[in-house]
Amino acid sequence: MPNIYVYAELLLNIRQVTVIAILPSSCNETTHIELDSDHVILRLRHEDEGSSIGLPCPVLNDANVKVPTIPTKELSFRLAVSGSSKLPGRTRSLSDDTIPWPASALTSEAQLACGSCGNLLVTDVKVWKDLPSGGWADMMDFWHCHKPTIEDTPNGSAGSTKGYAASNVLGPTTGVGLVDISCFHVADSDGTGICSNIQQVSLECSSCHKIIGTRDEKNKSLRLFKWSTSVRQDGRSTPETCSVQEIISAQLLALREEQAVHKFLVHGGNIDEVKDALLLWIFTPDLLYSTSTSPPQRAMKVFYTFITNPSAVLEKQSVRIEELEIPSYALEHLQSDLKASTSMLPPSAQQHQTWTIGLLHRFPHS
Repeated sequence: MPNIYVYAELLLNIRQVTVIAILPSSCNETTHIELDSDHVILRLRHEDEGSSIGLPCPVLNDANVKVPTIPTKELSFRLAVSGSSKLPGRTRSLSDDTIPWPASALTSEAQLACGSCGNLLVTDVKVWKDLPSGGWADMMDFWHCHKPTIEDTPNGSAGSTKGYAASNVLGPTTGVGLVDISCFHVADSDGTGICSNIQQVSLECSSCHKIIGTRDEKNKSLRLFKWSTSVRQDGRSTPETCSVQEIISAQLLALREEQAVHKFLVHGGNIDEVKDALLLWIFTPDLLYSTSTSPPQRAMKVFYTFITNPSAVLEKQSVRIEELEIPSYALEHLQSDLKASTSMLPPSAQQHQTWTIGLLHRFPHS
């Protein structure tokens, strides 16, 4: 961290910006704090050094910006948000503008490429459709006011013959791709520049050999991870990318909404076999933050801990925990991102009891 480090966090529910400043020595008569004329840039001077921060949004005034009389190296205060500030909408459900690349955001000319080297992977899909939530088939009995029946079926249900049963799985067809929160699903015939690795488990880019997805043998289709791909809305547009943490954040928020849970066990395989996992607790689902070294960014605040016995943790927990399985390399990225976010927080805001505090970036990019 620089000699003077400033962190600001906007809590959308109370419309206040919390500012924490870390000084190299205790505050004194040389310590001054001021806002610019637009009330969006905060400047801090201490002895012969200075620092500034772009706040997450404009604030009302500097009435509460006061240096404490008691000497301390950490300054903390809150500023009320200006009534004219345009803040992200707080909605109770996920929408297309909070999920990376839903079908509605993809054009008929959209192309998928490797996120690492730009090698084209999908160019001929003309129609994109959103997949329902993961448990869509199991809910079919509840969706029908008058569920179709066939008299001579064993259970009197048309599910297995009309496509309503949970055993029936939606799959992509040539020219038609499917989209869920974390992946693109395309037919084998629509993939190009893709090869399988030696174990025939993962899909790799044929150019740089980075892992980009998995093969769905049941549907004879390709499942491409969004965090491993880039999207061009046409052949001339700038490639769009999404990070692992932005995709995972969207998945966690969807599970939180669908399952009404706040704690998650994120792991990279069979829960009885994996040795390392990540226990996450969503504390603040939506906030904006900035620092004296980085611009405003939308994120979610989480409490987390690394565990080495995930199956035992699940057995001992008295509250419900939802599992989220992701590729092991994606789990490593997520763990690294969380550690980096923790080091960015002021020391006093890095721990809560036995939990470590971190931030996960949310989509869209701020």
